[in-house]
Amino acid sequence: MSDEDYIDIAIDISKKSKYPYGAIIVKNNEIIGRSDDETLKKTSMYSHAELEAIESASKNKNLYGDLKGATIYASCEPCMMCMGAILYEEFSKIVYAATLKDSNDYYCPEILTDIDELANYSKNKIQIIKELHREQAVEVLRSNVS
Repeated sequence: MSDEDYIDIAIDISKKSKYPYGAIIVKNNEIIGRSDDETLKKTSMYSHAELEAIESASKNKNLYGDLKGATIYASCEPCMMCMGAILYEEFSKIVYAATLKDSNDYYCPEILTDIDELANYSKNKIQIIKELHREQAVEVLRSNVS
């Protein structure tokens, strides 16, 4: 599968989520974590799609601390908190659709950060593919405004 195929899955998850965000984790060409994993409980304001996908991958594949080299696909640019987790787990690649500014403009207030600046804190070089299928993800944000 391609980056386009995987980001479409994350966007599809966002369409069905309580909040309009979705994420998946891919390692060795296999989806190993999803933010819509039924085993997870949505009990915290810290339950962002990226964190839920990381938790899903860690629990479902017994990969605590072993997500190095994985790719995360997110329907929206990771916030500062989620970037911390992504960097801690040593992902090699981030692919996202909508931007934090899109989320701020169309759904909820965000702290706008510079993802490239945050990526400088990574132990290893992290590839970032920005705004892939952005319009589809923005449409999900727009359609979820209360």
